[in-house]
Amino acid sequence: MIPFLSRLRERLNAHIKATHIRLRGPNLQGRIDHNIWYLYVEVFWAAILSAAASFNATYAVRLGASNTMIGWLTSVPALIAVFLLVPSARFLERKRQRAPWIWGSLFLARLGYGLIAVLPWLLGDHRAEAVVGLLLLISVPSTFFTAGFNPLLADVVPERDRARVFGNRNIIAGLTIAVLTFLAGRWLEAASHIRWATFPTNYQIVYLIGFLGAVISSAYLLKIKVPESKVIERPPRQKLSPAQIKAAIEGNRDFARIIINTLIFNLGEWLVSPLYIIFFLRHLHATDGWVGLNSTLANIGVIIGYALWQRRIYKWGDARTLLVTIPLSASYAFLVSLFPNLTLILAWGVLINIINPGVNLSHFNILLKLCPAERRASYIAFFSTVMNMGAFVAPLIGVALSKTLDIRLLLLIGGSIRLLGALLFHFFPVGEKSIPSHKSG
Repeated sequence: MIPFLSRLRERLNAHIKATHIRLRGPNLQGRIDHNIWYLYVEVFWAAILSAAASFNATYAVRLGASNTMIGWLTSVPALIAVFLLVPSARFLERKRQRAPWIWGSLFLARLGYGLIAVLPWLLGDHRAEAVVGLLLLISVPSTFFTAGFNPLLADVVPERDRARVFGNRNIIAGLTIAVLTFLAGRWLEAASHIRWATFPTNYQIVYLIGFLGAVISSAYLLKIKVPESKVIERPPRQKLSPAQIKAAIEGNRDFARIIINTLIFNLGEWLVSPLYIIFFLRHLHATDGWVGLNSTLANIGVIIGYALWQRRIYKWGDARTLLVTIPLSASYAFLVSLFPNLTLILAWGVLINIINPGVNLSHFNILLKLCPAERRASYIAFFSTVMNMGAFVAPLIGVALSKTLDIRLLLLIGGSIRLLGALLFHFFPVGEKSIPSHKSG
């Protein structure tokens, strides 16, 4: 592990030095160097909370949450996003200084995890309902943050560096989460034999540590230098007619295609996403230690994947990378259903998380390119709103179907829908202009 950390540190330092040399103008050089460094530092501390949050569904199940409540953890935040994303984006587009609003909403969301940590001390009964309810409440400020953060990243990171910076951020987060989820899983099991740390105290300690990491992350986010944003001036109560909406879509057919293709692709995943933890815990009898190990190995796959695909994208381009990786990303549901063995599922998690970064990086880069710079927040918010409509409905359908159909059959159905969506990117491609002429090596 130590040699890997040394190589990672050398890569990050080389990347920052290379960025400094490429850019023109001392002020721009300093600002971008500064921002990239703090984006790397803050994501390390944020990953501590992410490691704790990876046990959210497990914690709810241990507290006695029903299958329907586990489905709510996936679907209700999506419903909240449907109603809040576009208004949030439009609100931020009227602000020259958007960062304080974005950082403030993130801190409110993270504060919720501090409340989750102390909740068992405040309540004797209905703990499962309270934890699930608080997790759903957190999604309100999280949605506002999401509406502003992705456009903000595009403002502080030059286009030519985005794949590398986003990849490095995910490598740092993945490495941190991999180590901490393994340790947390071991702790949650070992603590069951310690009188002062039995359930739910063992989980409370994990959440408290995660919250402290989030506080430090927020402090580093405040150090990022965000330029003033261009304010979009709109006449009061401006509305688009159906003809104007049609004209806008026809003028950006790739944007319409990426919405349709991605929606179908993701529906297959959302249909079965709440069923995995139910299947692992209630059908295959996974322990907390196994859940932590599964998350650890999955994040090792993420680290390998981002290191692999950010280099390949520079050779192949975004569109070609997407076409290669997206059909493979549909395989996880098939593998879990056909080989329902906890040991094998650990391997499937590594494999799929090596593939998925290729999809995520290429897809996100294409999406940013398809959004006009001055309207990027609204375009991304509209895209996310459509996705969240599907993310709200599909998990509820999946949980309802699990009452009458075997979960393994539902996994096959979800995998088939996801594969169909992946193939749509081949039949109706997006971002073809970004495919460079292929050169060997």
